[in-house]
Amino acid sequence: MGENMASRSVATGRARGDPANSESAQQLVQAAIDLMRERDTLDVSFVDIAERAGHPQGLIGYYFGNKQGLLVAALERSIARALAQLESLLAADYDPVEKMRMHLNGIAEAYYRFPFFNRLLQAMVRDGSPEYAARLTQRLIQPMMDAQAAIIDAGVAQGVFRPVDKKLFYFATVGAADGLNAARFILGGALGQEIDAESSKRNAAAIIDFFLAGLMSRD
Repeated sequence: MGENMASRSVATGRARGDPANSESAQQLVQAAIDLMRERDTLDVSFVDIAERAGHPQGLIGYYFGNKQGLLVAALERSIARALAQLESLLAADYDPVEKMRMHLNGIAEAYYRFPFFNRLLQAMVRDGSPEYAARLTQRLIQPMMDAQAAIIDAGVAQGVFRPVDKKLFYFATVGAADGLNAARFILGGALGQEIDAESSKRNAAAIIDFFLAGLMSRD
């Protein structure tokens, strides 16, 4: 594979390589993730990503077609571990209350580790191509919604949870998990409080207490 082929991919906007089987492609994805996390912005350039990864920027076009393709890969990589853990949680022999507790803690932890995630997901679904929007909905959003709904349904069936609007509950929990990270400049600049592992744990505990209290059956 030469740089000329990579350059042609940038021009056409079509990926020609297989990023899943390329160490170079995965290094580019990780570089994009690291830069967005460190700078707390979605505005990272091909030049910066390629420089951080140590590869020619033409490889981004070769493996991902364009920046949208790279950012979709960054989203999928960021949430991959959380989705795998969620699948294991659903299969585990825990009661619905404990499953929801662990699930909410996992959401808070994921948003602390990847504070750009919700902003990037919203931007890609809103501004990306219909193909990318459908892909992200199918691979990232729907599995999370379905898993959370399954936990709620199990709790309702056992009489420990009350029926709720599951879609609204999902977006409320995601918003709460993202809220602390979205306010990092207010916390840091105006209030002098940095978001660290300890504050993230307190945020997770507050989310768990708040949403579990709202879910519990009142009978």
